[in-house]
Amino acid sequence: MSPLEITLIILLCTIFAFISGRIPFSIISSGIVLALIFTGVMGPAEALSGFINTNVVMFVAMFVIGAGLTKTSLLDRAQSVVVRYKDNLPVLIFFSSLVAAFLGCVTSATATAAIMIPLLVGIASEIGVSRSKLLFPTMAIANIATAMTFLGQGASNMTWSEVMVKAGGPHPFGVWDFTIARIPILIVSIIYMVFIGYKLMPDIDNSQFHDTMEKKDTSSKLSPAKEKLAMAIILLTIAAMLFENVIGIKMYLVASVGAVLLVLCGILSEQEALASIHQPTVFLFAGVLALSDAIRLTGAGDVVADWMIGLLGNTTNPYLIMAVFYIIPFILTQIMSNLATYTIFIPLVASACVKIGIDPRAAVMGVLTASCVSIMTPMAAPCQIMIMEPGGYKLKDYLKCGTPLAIVIAIMSIFLLPVMFPFY
Repeated sequence: MSPLEITLIILLCTIFAFISGRIPFSIISSGIVLALIFTGVMGPAEALSGFINTNVVMFVAMFVIGAGLTKTSLLDRAQSVVVRYKDNLPVLIFFSSLVAAFLGCVTSATATAAIMIPLLVGIASEIGVSRSKLLFPTMAIANIATAMTFLGQGASNMTWSEVMVKAGGPHPFGVWDFTIARIPILIVSIIYMVFIGYKLMPDIDNSQFHDTMEKKDTSSKLSPAKEKLAMAIILLTIAAMLFENVIGIKMYLVASVGAVLLVLCGILSEQEALASIHQPTVFLFAGVLALSDAIRLTGAGDVVADWMIGLLGNTTNPYLIMAVFYIIPFILTQIMSNLATYTIFIPLVASACVKIGIDPRAAVMGVLTASCVSIMTPMAAPCQIMIMEPGGYKLKDYLKCGTPLAIVIAIMSIFLLPVMFPFY
């Protein structure tokens, strides 16, 4: 078989592995790398280069910085605001959503779920409101906010910019493009959950739940001096990253220095820093970067691009083009991880756009957005699975509340993104 055929087979196997949900990300990634090496598609140095990619390094460092941020009292203050409005359910959902959005931006939806589920369960028990009314709306917002900034999981955003440029895209993304593009969607999502979404969730009496979940102690463990030091390090790191072109130091180096300082200054222990790094995700990115290079070098991307182009026909309508590139990952993310969805489709969509002569930024941003609207099934994202038992949810509950919002977001993305990032 030719390298092109082998690469396409590896790509299909990767997709099926993700869909199955039974194979760990690290195993999938390792399998990609080993398959590329053993089949001769890439040499060991090329296949393993993703592990030393500067964007992966920055990704790792930003996980550590996000962990440092969660140790400050900022989170505790945000949670105190939520509790203050515990007697008004819509307002409670509003502030819970804001906290979830913030955490989703700086960590991940999964980490947000781990922090907030015990908190919301405790609040629901205190005020006599069904926890089922709180958990899904809050976690849906966390999911939608994931990868919205360059912190936490969003540290991978510049990796996708690099992949897009390598595919032939004429313009890279700016560090704030991902945030600006998602703000309208996040605002609409919060409004929906505050006024409509929670009403569509079941009203299960808390007495029917027989678990031992208690509110999580999120109080700061840092002394006042160390907290000030932590905030100074984090803010200076972020500022230096934003002004990369001015100071002349690459973002990954700045992030790495910030992460190291948090450990050296005692804000985080070595164990806490290492624990904050989601190693399966790091492995996944390293493997997918290798697969992305193989897709580009063997011409496999052109084959998949031709299929997508065939769906488009001869249309030059930017909204129809956007719809095709958006809907496919949007559907798939409901049955497999959002992370898996956009790691697979961003390189493919970028190649397809370049081949038909359009700027791929809108389509790439569309894939990322569609992949984070993983709110229609419990299989769509880890945090959705995490709330299924504590919330007493069934599949129909996810569909009932998540589908209307997902459709609204799809329409907004299809019509707004080509305006923000013109194809022509």
